[in-house]
Amino acid sequence: MNLELQRELFDRGADIVRFLDISELPEKQTQGFNKAILFCMVLSKQFVRDMRNNKKTDHDEFIEKEQKSDELADWLANYIQQKGYHAYSQSEKNNEKTGNYNSETRSSNLPHKTIARIAGLGFIGKNNLLVTEDYGCAFSMCTVLTDAPIITEKHMVIPSKCGVCNICKDICPSNAIKGNEWSIPGNREDI
Repeated sequence: MNLELQRELFDRGADIVRFLDISELPEKQTQGFNKAILFCMVLSKQFVRDMRNNKKTDHDEFIEKEQKSDELADWLANYIQQKGYHAYSQSEKNNEKTGNYNSETRSSNLPHKTIARIAGLGFIGKNNLLVTEDYGCAFSMCTVLTDAPIITEKHMVIPSKCGVCNICKDICPSNAIKGNEWSIPGNREDI
């Protein structure tokens, strides 16, 4: 089933796909599911360059990829359910609809970056973003929780590589970044 799901996700625009065991996380977060499928869509280098150079563009590729990721998660959950298994899309729309999203704190019960960290994709920087070796923070991601018979992968959790670096804190125009390291359980306001 892994290869089938991976092929479907890649065909629909995913650049990274991981299958994970999330059974050690609290049930409040997992909703009783023991597996997760994480996928990412990478932003183009041109879009990142344009953002860095404050260049105005006709469209916001990040928002487009966020919407596409959410739609793909909804599609994937439905696809798995049609095969006779349970699945829950962690799209924004579905999390809001099911009460798993807090609009005041702008957070869900099980953030995608928590799953991405378990997937060994990267570390959570002082900017509260997942930072990967290959793409930095330039991607969109979403997850589907499931009980489908997928084979999960075990990955090493990558520790923070921020160290004493505070560039994100120092250049933040609104002084929102405090320069603190992320830790489990990882409270957004602490960072």
